[in-house]
Amino acid sequence: MSEPGYMLSLEERQRLLEANAAAARFYRRELLRTADGWQSEYLRARGAESVLTVNTDWKVGYAPGSWTSLTDHLLAQGFSHSTLVQAGLVEWTAGGDAVDRHRDQLMLVVRDHRLSPVGFIGIGQDGRPKSVSPVSAIHRPSNVLAGIEEQLDLLAGEAVPVIVNDPMDAIAVTALSRESGGQWAGIPVCEGGLSTAQARLVRRFSRTDKVIVVLSGDELARHEAAGYVFDLALFFDRVRAVEMSIGIADAVVRGGAIAELQDLLSGPRPLITYKVSEGKHEALHAEDLDPPAQGPGLG
Repeated sequence: MSEPGYMLSLEERQRLLEANAAAARFYRRELLRTADGWQSEYLRARGAESVLTVNTDWKVGYAPGSWTSLTDHLLAQGFSHSTLVQAGLVEWTAGGDAVDRHRDQLMLVVRDHRLSPVGFIGIGQDGRPKSVSPVSAIHRPSNVLAGIEEQLDLLAGEAVPVIVNDPMDAIAVTALSRESGGQWAGIPVCEGGLSTAQARLVRRFSRTDKVIVVLSGDELARHEAAGYVFDLALFFDRVRAVEMSIGIADAVVRGGAIAELQDLLSGPRPLITYKVSEGKHEALHAEDLDPPAQGPGLG
């Protein structure tokens, strides 16, 4: 069994990626075939019912609540137990049984800098998105992102990346963008915040020097999101912010907000971040945060 630092051969790595891709297809099939579960109700309530259709940008899936549905499916496709465990899809019980690692969750594929499928973000019935794949030879949460592959055409057309903390907000941004000439691409960042590697990954596939960060949620969440400027400014010349009392998806669901959201995303301010001083968060001047010189070219 491989440890996270184990060096895979090209053949072994390819097999792990194939297992993740096969799992993504299985999860997608399971979502489309279970239209009356909590997962479908959640997506509709968050304004993401479009992912329940075949022709959608975001191929969201669902890991069923049973213990061995995925395991049995992938074993029948010729994958070994060893491959499935190393891919982060299967785990051993104390009794020596192989069972699905992910159960009763919405599933979104995360990809590395090659856009290879290396793991998943899961959303349970509590609605909280989190990285659910273990650290492995192909997956580290700080080095991967969801949403890039789904919006390559938007990014190639110079859509501005919009960094959000909820995949449902990213899906809402994509929908708004498709209705507005492809101006934006929603990129979700889950628990742990945005890393330097993830900022570099966004820039790698962007054709614009501008990025928008959405500040929403409670004070802690806004403070964390505002802190993304330090990594984003390494790669983008213009780091901008949109401050919202609620998330983009919830604003869309409440109705009558699309025009306002389009205005907000079209005219964001330079990103305002916060510093901690004597236990309080103090706003810095926007001009203090714009990078003074052009960011590094990434080729």
